[in-house]
Amino acid sequence: MQNTLTDEQQNFMAIALGERTGMDVNPKDIKIIGKWLFHNDPDIDDVDVYELPLSMCAEAWDGCKLEASPFGTNDPETLQATITKLES
Repeated sequence: MQNTLTDEQQNFMAIALGERTGMDVNPKDIKIIGKWLFHNDPDIDDVDVYELPLSMCAEAWDGCKLEASPFGTNDPETLQATITKLES
């Protein structure tokens, strides 16, 4: 279910998100599923979710609990439930 990004793509997306949010984004703290970018900021309890493509001034579309994100699980059913919730 998860998109696999090359290291170069991972770095590009981290820079793009950082430029649009003003945050320092570590490439290991982002994952993409379909049109959704998940950002696991270690300073925040929840995972922020952004819709792709990122707007010039990106704001989180929604958030989810770590255990329902691609950082907390690889279970396809759990991840699909998260995506379904985002798209509803």
